[in-house]
Amino acid sequence: MGEKYHVEVDPTQPRFTPVAKIAAMETEGCLGCLKCVKRDSCIYEVYRKKTFDAGQVVDTTDSMCISCMRCVQECKKGILSRAVNPQFEAMGDDYWRPDIIGTLWKQATTGAIPVSGAGYRGPFAGPGFDKMWTDMSEIVRPTRDGIHGREYISTTIELGRRPDRLFFDEDGALDVDMPPMVELPTPMILDIPPWGKAGPGTRRALALAAKEGRTLAVATYEEAADLLADLRPHLIVRLDGVPANLSPLDGVVMAEMIDTPGVMDDVAKLKELRPDLVVAVRLALDQDAADRAAELALAGAEVLYLQAGYKGQGLGKAAGTFITDLLREVHLRLVDEACRDQVTLVAGGGVALAEHVAKTILCGADAVSLGLVLNVAMECRLCGSCTEGFDCPVNLDGIDAEQGKRRVVNLLGAFHSQLIELMGAMGIREVRRLRGEMGRAMVFEDLEKMSFAPIFGERVTDLPPAKPTAAPPLAPGDYSALPVNIATAPSRYRNALTKFKVERLNTCVACGKCAEVCQFGVHVKAGEKMLAPRSRHCRGADYCRSIGSYCGDACPVEAIRVGQNPVWKTFGDPRWPADLLVATWIQAETGKPPEENLEYRKGASGGGFDRMEIVFPPEPPDASFGPQDVDLSLPLNRRDDDGRPPVEIGFPVYGGGMSFGSVSQATMESRARAYSSMNSFTCTGEGGFPPVLEKYSDNVITQVATGLFGVREDTIQRVRIVEFKYAQGAKPGLGGHLLGDKVTEAVAKMREAVVGTSLFSPFPFHSVYSVEDHKKHVDWIKHVNPTTLVSVKVSTPVDVDMVAVGSYYAGAHIVHLDGSYGGTGAAPDIAKKNIAMPIEYAIPMVHRFLTEEGIRDKITLIASGGVRTAWDVAKAIALGADGIVCGTADMVALECIRCANCESGRGCPRGIATTDPVLSAAYDADWGSQRVINLFNSWAIQLRDILWRLGLKSVRDLVGRSDLLTHLDYQKKA
Repeated sequence: MGEKYHVEVDPTQPRFTPVAKIAAMETEGCLGCLKCVKRDSCIYEVYRKKTFDAGQVVDTTDSMCISCMRCVQECKKGILSRAVNPQFEAMGDDYWRPDIIGTLWKQATTGAIPVSGAGYRGPFAGPGFDKMWTDMSEIVRPTRDGIHGREYISTTIELGRRPDRLFFDEDGALDVDMPPMVELPTPMILDIPPWGKAGPGTRRALALAAKEGRTLAVATYEEAADLLADLRPHLIVRLDGVPANLSPLDGVVMAEMIDTPGVMDDVAKLKELRPDLVVAVRLALDQDAADRAAELALAGAEVLYLQAGYKGQGLGKAAGTFITDLLREVHLRLVDEACRDQVTLVAGGGVALAEHVAKTILCGADAVSLGLVLNVAMECRLCGSCTEGFDCPVNLDGIDAEQGKRRVVNLLGAFHSQLIELMGAMGIREVRRLRGEMGRAMVFEDLEKMSFAPIFGERVTDLPPAKPTAAPPLAPGDYSALPVNIATAPSRYRNALTKFKVERLNTCVACGKCAEVCQFGVHVKAGEKMLAPRSRHCRGADYCRSIGSYCGDACPVEAIRVGQNPVWKTFGDPRWPADLLVATWIQAETGKPPEENLEYRKGASGGGFDRMEIVFPPEPPDASFGPQDVDLSLPLNRRDDDGRPPVEIGFPVYGGGMSFGSVSQATMESRARAYSSMNSFTCTGEGGFPPVLEKYSDNVITQVATGLFGVREDTIQRVRIVEFKYAQGAKPGLGGHLLGDKVTEAVAKMREAVVGTSLFSPFPFHSVYSVEDHKKHVDWIKHVNPTTLVSVKVSTPVDVDMVAVGSYYAGAHIVHLDGSYGGTGAAPDIAKKNIAMPIEYAIPMVHRFLTEEGIRDKITLIASGGVRTAWDVAKAIALGADGIVCGTADMVALECIRCANCESGRGCPRGIATTDPVLSAAYDADWGSQRVINLFNSWAIQLRDILWRLGLKSVRDLVGRSDLLTHLDYQKKA
């Protein structure tokens, strides 16, 4: 075993206050409260710690704020607000987005892997690197926990040309003149950024970072001769032909030349003079790159440095092709020429995140060059000022070399750790085995063809933009769809976050015309006075004008202003837009679908459920029943071979695992009480079975996860369902994470751990390396509890259908598929987006395979990981699931705003995902359980209405009815 490579990071404060995404705003009218929200609501003491930098004209409130919105919602006068910072939006471009720049700054400051709570918050898929996921698998691979020190994962590469074969003499000694090779412990090289202000400090910073990070930095011949002469062993020197003076190459191990028609002649001349030097040829990734790479490799090239544009785009006529596709062409062409293993490929262009490093290697590179990202590490804002002749606003060209070095080394360390995370999840122990291994990657087009094409027909990229069809109105009538008590559970916060803001000027004469016109209760006249406008009920000027009742037009003195509330753009994300968050809060308050003009059926991710629609007939096809007659119950035990009792839930949803330690006790009890009242289940997660849940044992699933935290025979014996967690969708292949700040005395006692110590669950079970081992696990649980059902929770690798079949034959009753876009208390950001497939692809794949195997009706298929609405539930069941597991929706019902700060420190500022005793007292289980009940009652109303309109009397009749779905990006084959 070789030396384990590790980058020693050194947290380094930035020279400039980072540009914040959100700007704090405060209007006049402070009441001078003795209990000011600035002091009491902000648990991170942002207002107390803030400073003002007159030189930068920056208030640090913005950069320290975590956007939990508590102060905004609790201020008695409502004078605090937030808006998107225009300076933040102005940074970068459509590829180097502001959020990418922001996360790079954090990594360069801390050297740490970005970890956050909540789930993935970006679009479903995208172009370039964003259309790739990496694979993993449960049950059948050996242990791999390299990031936590349990096993060695090598990231070592070699740069140079390898002989095509080895020869040995009669004595067995190697009889080949081995060419020079350069070994690096990391597959990342520091290139010259393609643009940006560069000064002596900038250039020395990169060379010093290469030295400390034990890699190489590209430098010019002139720099090697002067500015960087003392760092030559850590340089790749760029040459324009063979220099007359070779002394600047003394100590240099590698050089590069730009590709020209006679470049190999120049390489040969240089090699005659310096046979110990590895020489690379920098080749443009254009339309001729594959042919030219093959020509150079066959001519003896040692290293090909493949260069794309700074956005990852191809060059020349290949400008419309991304680096991944061009690189793949080069790699496969060299394979066809039987010379791929002889030459080293370094690729660069558009590498902005750690995931891009892994994906570039997957597409065929041996190493990756980092370019523009290095400037960002040194606080470049990619504002483009330098390209227009203006001074750099962060004085990039004047940075101190040591400061710049530390930030680049920190970024290199964070990238390296994330690469190991990804490799560990994939079960790959050497980065050299990752090269070109596209069989361990999943690509958007392939998944669409494999999973969606059999359902929806042909995907057509040039279809005109489809307008989503309007949902049919709910059937008339007011009823409780679940056998539970529905009661209003108002928000804990004084001020609603509203889509529109209504203001009444002081010129108002209190005539009351606005109250007469408004149909939604925004304006209310009390005696001779007008009450403050209730903006939360406003539908907006455009909508009100469309129905002929706009208050602003009716006002005789033009004293009313209605506009978009700037705060609306400061929360939410493509998975959970502001509309969907607020609509979910309203459902949790009222128990009904929202009447406000909000999108409550789907998100804005641009794919998956958000591009599917349910196809309704013009009229409900069966007049013999109404929505209230639809059966939503779901049996969970379909096996007839082990004598276990039947278990049925009254609603096709149960609660996902949330462990003791990751969420507050009030959160756990609220969910347990709610699901019990709905005749369903909630899951303990992997933190043990806390006493507060014992009275709900008949409706609690106890989880056995890889860390075995809190697992005891008595907890297994007291429940009706036991769940094995092999993997979690938000961090597949990585096990569990509970950071030390959350391990309080109570949590440590339950988990039999040490207070304040971070707890990591391994991946996978160290006792399970085959389906046969898996069966032993299932048999163990069945032996301990002769009546319990066994659920198996797995993530969604490309072979998830085989995993599901194996689980059935191992004796499981429930196969729980957890897709990659699900929620979590804490996970590396690189895992939440890049490992395993979204649940929308996995459900139909597994459903079809189980059907083909003849066992679909003998196993219950449950899905989770990105199910946010009743409409998502219906779509998932139509794709092939029997039911759904929810987690994030429960948290949103409790007024989670998805600020993603649940993973460390005091935890969730809203008291949901926290173990802090003060924050945990933010609400009680009476209020929390009612909110969860109300939300799911609203879902049940919608589900019953959907099924009634489809002519289906039971939710079981919807299973696998993908013919009732359409996809806006597909058209049916003729």
